Amino acid sequence: MRRPSNRQRRLVVLTLAVIVFGVAYFGGTKYKKQERPVPNISGLSIHPPSPLPSMDDMDDKAPLEQSMLHDRWSLLVLDPHRGEARSPALVRLLQIHNRLAISPELQRQLHYLYLPIQADEAIQTSISALRENFTGLSGEHNRIEETFRRFGVDPDNEQASLYLIGPDTNLHALFTPAEDAATIAQDITTLIRQNQ
Repeated sequence: MRRPSNRQRRLVVLTLAVIVFGVAYFGGTKYKKQERPVPNISGLSIHPPSPLPSMDDMDDKAPLEQSMLHDRWSLLVLDPHRGEARSPALVRLLQIHNRLAISPELQRQLHYLYLPIQADEAIQTSISALRENFTGLSGEHNRIEETFRRFGVDPDNEQASLYLIGPDTNLHALFTPAEDAATIAQDITTLIRQNQ
């Protein structure tokens, strides 16, 4: 029996390489994970979602446990409002809650977290008493200010920002004072439904 020549061996190797490449390419494109498109919302969609800044040192008595954020969507309000007058950020949070009340399914999926710069136990208790899906956060003043800074919020600014946190404990969206409650409620609905 005659041995194959070098040219024949190279042709066989080249043919096998082309076949392996074709199979790998076809398999890779056919089963490639389909990325979801960036949702079209009025707020700022964070894509891909980014890790949540640390909040676990908020309060020695009642720390925000990461387990509170797992398996549910959360809307976090960092409220820099100071003074005796009613906080616009708290009013806005309640308006968002009321807008979403038409969908009990969404209401069950969303948890509202409220952290004012002037947190005290009375505010924490009154917020948490609103509904079972509301939590008022508190802590020492310097820890609250540090949490604001971690989120990129100036504690001396009067503009409140809202953050949508996904069940994966990542930030999915940021809402500035430019968006009204109805628009934010619609954006939250869009984001939750798209990520189901």
